Amino acid sequence: MSAKTQFPFWKIGIILICSFSFLSIGFSKEKSDRKETNFQLPKSILAEPQLVGPDDLCIIFGQVLGTFSAGGDPGDVYTWSVIDPSGNVIFEDTAGDQLESIDVVFSTPGNYTVRLQVRRGTNSSYFEDSKVVTVLNGPDLELKPDYLLCAGSSTLLRALDPTTPSLNQYTIEWNDIDGNLLGTGNEFSTTSEGFYLVEIARNSGGGESGCIINASTFVGPPVDFEIIPSAETICEGESIQFGLDTPLSGDWLIQKGLTGARSIVSSGFDISLDADNLSGPGRYFITFQTTTEEFPDCISERTIEFELLEAPQVDTVILEEPDDCLASNGEFQLTINSDVEEFSIPELNFSQGPIVAGQQFNFSNLDPNIYSIILTQSGCQTATLVSLDSKDPPVTPNPPDQNRPSIRVSSESCGSNGTILGSAEIDFGNNIPDGIFRLMSSEKGEVQSGNIPADGLLELELSSGTYLLLVIVEGCSYPVETFTVDKSPQVNFTVPESLNICESFELEADTEQTLQFILSYPDGSEETLNSGQPFSLTEAGTYSIIGEGVGSDANLCPKTHTFTATFSSTISFEPVLAIEECFDPIKYEIDAQGVDIEDASIRWYNDQGEIVGRAKEFFPSSLGYYSLLVQPLESGFCPVDPVEFEVVAPIIPVSMELIASKICPDPEFGLITLEIEEDLVQTTEWIFYDSLDNRQELVEFDGLFEIEVNLPGTYEVVAYNELGCEIGRNLIEVERSTLLSPPQLEDRYAICSKENTLPGIDPGEFATYEWYFDDVLVSTSSIYKPTQVGNYQLLVTTEDGCSFSDTFTTFDACDFKVIFPNAMILGDPNRDFRVVVSEGVSDAQLFILNRQGALIHEAQTTEIAPNTPILNWDGTLQNGELIPLGTYAVVLVLRNPIYGFEEKITGLLIVIQ
Repeated sequence: MSAKTQFPFWKIGIILICSFSFLSIGFSKEKSDRKETNFQLPKSILAEPQLVGPDDLCIIFGQVLGTFSAGGDPGDVYTWSVIDPSGNVIFEDTAGDQLESIDVVFSTPGNYTVRLQVRRGTNSSYFEDSKVVTVLNGPDLELKPDYLLCAGSSTLLRALDPTTPSLNQYTIEWNDIDGNLLGTGNEFSTTSEGFYLVEIARNSGGGESGCIINASTFVGPPVDFEIIPSAETICEGESIQFGLDTPLSGDWLIQKGLTGARSIVSSGFDISLDADNLSGPGRYFITFQTTTEEFPDCISERTIEFELLEAPQVDTVILEEPDDCLASNGEFQLTINSDVEEFSIPELNFSQGPIVAGQQFNFSNLDPNIYSIILTQSGCQTATLVSLDSKDPPVTPNPPDQNRPSIRVSSESCGSNGTILGSAEIDFGNNIPDGIFRLMSSEKGEVQSGNIPADGLLELELSSGTYLLLVIVEGCSYPVETFTVDKSPQVNFTVPESLNICESFELEADTEQTLQFILSYPDGSEETLNSGQPFSLTEAGTYSIIGEGVGSDANLCPKTHTFTATFSSTISFEPVLAIEECFDPIKYEIDAQGVDIEDASIRWYNDQGEIVGRAKEFFPSSLGYYSLLVQPLESGFCPVDPVEFEVVAPIIPVSMELIASKICPDPEFGLITLEIEEDLVQTTEWIFYDSLDNRQELVEFDGLFEIEVNLPGTYEVVAYNELGCEIGRNLIEVERSTLLSPPQLEDRYAICSKENTLPGIDPGEFATYEWYFDDVLVSTSSIYKPTQVGNYQLLVTTEDGCSFSDTFTTFDACDFKVIFPNAMILGDPNRDFRVVVSEGVSDAQLFILNRQGALIHEAQTTEIAPNTPILNWDGTLQNGELIPLGTYAVVLVLRNPIYGFEEKITGLLIVIQ
C-alpha cells in the first residue's frame, strides 16, 4: 500500500469532543447515533439569533471544550462573554460571522454563565440571552495518541486511569476505524495495526448516558515500510517475489493459512519463492520483520498475503504406440481431472473449452512425437508432455534403420560474473542428410527446435533442468531421449533493486555466507569489500555488484545484481500552520523539499520524545513544543535532524481604536483613521450604516487603515490576520460639521516698520491656527501681528476638524512717501502748492512761515487718499491778498494715531510770478 493508504485521512491523536479548543472533533461526525456535546444551528434555517449550547460538560485532561452558537444573519455582530462561578470573565470577544459559534475552554467545575448579545446593523441590543452551563469533573483519560506495536506481542490500550472513582459507572466501547465494535471495558489488547476509537459514557442515575467522550489512537510499528509483491496470485509451477518500498534488511517468514506454523524462509532485502517449494495450493502469509537503533527491542513487522492457485490436472494413458518410426497409428487417452476454461494440443492444432472435470478424450492415428497438453483455468496454464514413442522393436516388416545418437551433457559452471550455461552435445557419428529436432521441458514447453547440422553434430547451450529431445531423421521419429543439466550452486545475497541516496547511503549486502563483493559505480570505478562492510554511495545511476565466495564458500559460483539509485542532494522539511477555517482546531501540514511526502516516513513527537502522529496532517493535543521528522522511504534513513516548533494560539485579538473627523464643506469629506498594530493585520474590511440602518460593504476601502468618507452615518472596520480570521472590529459615527464660517480677513493689512503699535489680526474662533509667510509657518497663535511686507496665508481648523484657508497681503504704512513743490507760481492753478502722500497717513497739517518766523498760512486735513494731492494752496492769505514774492519755510506734520506715529517734515518754498 502507498503512504496515503497506509495512513488514511484521519486526524491522528487523541481527538475529543470534550477537548481543548485546538483539538479536532472528527470522529463523532461519522456516526449519527453518538451523543454530542456541541450544538450548532444552521444559519440558512435560523435567520433569528438563538443561543444554543450544551447544558452539561465534563472536564478531561484538566479542561473541556464547550461549543456555543448563535445563528442569525451573515451581517450580524456577536458579543460573547462567559462568567465563571466566582464572577470572573474568562472569555469575552466581539466579531462578525466568524464568531457565530465559539469554543470555550472550561478548567474548573461549577456553574458558568454564557451571555450573548447580537448587534444587527447599528442596533447593539437586537438580541440578548444567557444560559447556565454546569461543568463537572470527568474521568482521567489515559489513552495516548500513539502506541508502538512490536512483533510477537500485543499492545494494551487503556481508556481511563484505573484509579478513577466509580469506574464501574462508565460504559466503554472500542471500535475500529469503520465503527465496528471490537470490545468493551476499560482495557483492550490488540495485535493489529490501525486506528482504534473509544467511546466513554458515564451512566447517570436515571439510566441515561452523560458526559460522553470520544477519542482515538493509532497502533503501529516503529518503522514504516511496505511489502511490495510481484503478484497477488500465482499458479503451480510459477514463482513470486517480495520486496520493500524502503531499503531495509530483515527476516522473511511464511505461514500457510491462518492456522499454519510460521517459519523463517530467509533474510535480506527481498525474497523469491518457487511454488514447487510450497506446501500446495492455498493462501499464504508473508511477513517481514526488522529493527532499528531507535527501537532495538521492538521488532517492526508487516504481513501480506498471496494465493497459490491449483494447476489444472490431467491423466494420460498411452493406448497404442506407433508400429515404427514412420507409422501413424499411435493413440493416447486424456482424462481432465479439473474444470478448465481451455484445453489445447498445439501439435494437433486442437483446442476446446470449457471442459468439465472428468471428461475423457481419445486421440488416434498419431505419429511418434512429443505432444503438449495445455490446460488453462483462472489464469493458470499448465503443460503436460506426452511422449509417444514407436514400438521397440518395430513390428513392421521393413522398419527404417535408426542410427541413435550419443548424448554428452555438461553441467552449469562458474564464470567471473555468475554461472555459465551448461550444454548438451548430440552426436550421430556421421552425416545426417535430413534431420530436425525438438527440445522440450515440462516447465517451459518447447525450448528449442530446428534442423540438425549435416555433419550430425548438434550442440545446445542450456540452463539447468530436465529436457526431452525428439529427433526426426528422414521422417523417422527416434525414441525420445531424456537428460538433465545439473545446476551449479551460487552465492546467495540480496541488495535493494532501487534506492534513493539522501546525501549518502551506506549499502551493506545481506548474506549469511562468507563473500567478497565488487561494486561497480556509475562512473565505471570499482570497490571491493568483504561481507559485513558497507559501501558508501553518493551518486545517482546504475550500479552493479558481484558477490564471490571466499573461504569455506569459495566453491560457489559468483552472482551479479544490478540496482539503480536516485540522488537527493538536500532534504528539507518544516511544519506549516494550515488552519482552513477560523477558530478551527490547530492543524499543521508538511512543506517538504527533495522528498515526495507520499513516499516518506513521518513522525511527529512531543517534547518528551514520544510519537504523537504519523500522518501528513497533525492536530496537536495541546499548546507547547513539538518536533517533526521526515525520512524518504526509499532512502532508509537520511542524516536529518527533527525540526522543532512551538504550537501557540493562532488567533490573538488586537486593540482597535477609530478616530474620525466630521465631514467638512471643503473638501467635502471626513477622515476615519484606524489605530492598530498593523504588522498583525493582513487586511481590513469597511462597512457603512446609514440613518435607516441599511448596510453597505465598502469594498473599495479593503486593506486600508485610513479612509475618506462623504456621507454621514456609522462606519465599521473589521481586521483580519494572515489566516483570514477576524481579530477585531470597531465602529464610529461620522457627522457633518456645523461650523461652516471661514476666517474673517481683509485683503490687505498695514504694518509699521518703525514703532509698530498696530493691533494683531483676529480671524475669529477656531481650534487651531497656522499663519504662513511665503509658505513658511510663522505663527500658530489665534491673533497674529504681521511684521513683514508680503503675501500671507492663514489655515485654520475648527473643533470639528474642518480646515479653512485665506490669504492677505501687507504694506508698510510707516514707510510712507511725501511729495511737495519747492516753488510755486502765483496765479497758475497747475503750479500751485500741493502735497502728495502714500498710504498710511491719516492726518496732515501744513505750516508756512516767512523769514521772520511769522506764520502766514496754516491748513489741516484728515481726508487723505493715497497718492492724491492734499493741502492745495494758491498763495492767497487770509485777507485775500497774494503772498509776497520771496522764500518761505514749509513745515509739514503727518500723523496716524492708529499706527502710533507723527512726523514733521520741513522745506523751503520759493514764490514767484
